[in-house]
Amino acid sequence: MKKLIMSSLTVASLLLVGCGGTTNEASTKSGGHNGLDSTASTTTTRAYFGDKVNNLVVVVDVDNMKLLESIATGHEVSYAAEVIKTKATKHAVNPKLYVDNRGSNFIDVLDSATNTIIKSIPLKFYPRSIAVQERTGLVAVSGTNKAMTAIIDSTTDTVIATVGNDVVTQPTTSGHSYVSSGTLASGHPHWLDENHFVLIDRQNKKIDTYKLTKNSDGTWSTSLVNSLATSSPVHNLIPPEIHGQKHSHVNATIFYATGEGSTGVYPSILKLTFTADEGLSLSEELPLKASGFTADQMGIHHLNFLKDQKTIYAGSHEGTLFVIDYTTTPMRVMKTEKAGIGAGHADEMKHNKLAVIINHKDTFITLMNTSNHTKIADIKVSELTTITGQSQSHPKYHFSKDGRYFYLFLTEEGALVKVDLTEKKVVERLEIGGELAMGSFVENKSGHN
Repeated sequence: MKKLIMSSLTVASLLLVGCGGTTNEASTKSGGHNGLDSTASTTTTRAYFGDKVNNLVVVVDVDNMKLLESIATGHEVSYAAEVIKTKATKHAVNPKLYVDNRGSNFIDVLDSATNTIIKSIPLKFYPRSIAVQERTGLVAVSGTNKAMTAIIDSTTDTVIATVGNDVVTQPTTSGHSYVSSGTLASGHPHWLDENHFVLIDRQNKKIDTYKLTKNSDGTWSTSLVNSLATSSPVHNLIPPEIHGQKHSHVNATIFYATGEGSTGVYPSILKLTFTADEGLSLSEELPLKASGFTADQMGIHHLNFLKDQKTIYAGSHEGTLFVIDYTTTPMRVMKTEKAGIGAGHADEMKHNKLAVIINHKDTFITLMNTSNHTKIADIKVSELTTITGQSQSHPKYHFSKDGRYFYLFLTEEGALVKVDLTEKKVVERLEIGGELAMGSFVENKSGHN
């Protein structure tokens, strides 16, 4: 595969060096190319990731590339551990996490102060993932096996409402089985505002908007506001305000969604308008077509907004990265770049013009220059010769403070790798075991473990 060559001087100019490193940056496995004072930062980082085959949550000291412990959930397909970050707890030293058990009817509550499961929350379905409403502390949980969503009060860890169709639809699917959502009944949950949330029904290709109301007696009730039909199963919704761009007016807000594609239908980016008490409507749809590929060879997993408040990166299954200007009417594809098989999530560095594309079914990640949206390099991270499932994990991911290193879990290999973005290679690898699917990196700024 042809790679765009960038001189070491140019790469160095893109990387922010000397802003305080983590302890593992002084490792001899890094080749000694740092010159950083590892004591300059008081921030330590732990990772909590689900091992979906051994039904564990592994806890890793990221700075020292060391496995601290493995926490048994007692449930099946313990896929992810996700931080419950609310307005009241967002700066907590030891946050609470919810564990999505995709093969059991339970969310587990994990106390990161003691690294123990302190409660299991029963559900009517297998949980897929969560979305936290930071102001209210309410958590939406979508279903893996049923097109359902439950609302949990995170202050009491109890279910206050459940909506959707109490019928198993997995593994029936109207989308492509090889795309990340595969045969899952629901897309990811999302809050539209403090009291409106969505249920993404993938089998029936629709997005239902619900309103949540607190009654005078303290109980809660839900009402279906509207249903929006989509051309293919939707993966998730994301508001562009994630990077400060509100796109709002009066009572309406713009959201963007990924249509994953289905038989004979190309994947797409959907621009949606939300109006309180009226629900979602489709404003625009941009089909994504890669040259030389049919609709049945493609499939979009995820979209990410860049911090330039103009650009979306969206990777497709066959390896095309679409660079999209979402500020124009209509939206337009500015260019494409070649990534890897299963191109999905993009993680942009906070202070520099770099982004990493995660290729979920390939052996390398793709490093992008976000100032001109050109590929810098493909960096090999996996030792697999044959990939049967998911090679690279789902979020979260982690950059070192100086911007030089990128940390990524490898699912099938059960490992954590530290990638030197200057040298463009893996410089350290921690063997853990199992299949590490998804989770959280927790930064402790006080320096306490």
